[in-house]
Amino acid sequence: MDNDELLIAIKDMFEKKIEEVKQHTGILVEKLESDVKAIAEGHSILNNKIDEVKEEITGMRTEISGMKSEMTVVKNYVIGVDAILNEHETILKKAR
Repeated sequence: MDNDELLIAIKDMFEKKIEEVKQHTGILVEKLESDVKAIAEGHSILNNKIDEVKEEITGMRTEISGMKSEMTVVKNYVIGVDAILNEHETILKKAR
């Protein structure tokens, strides 16, 4: 085998190796693209879930706010009834 034949053989081996690397790299890139797509889809699902939770929390805050207002009304009513009962008790004590 002379130098030219040796160079051609080395060139062929080198080109074959380059093709193998290209194929392997292509497979890795396809796998990576698939993984990135799956991650993006999962991220989108999580964003939707977070938005749903935010809406639920906002609704709960509104309900709690309404309940606070109602409790204030009940509290004021109880204070008023207590005051009236105290007046009646004072009157009854004086009447004895």
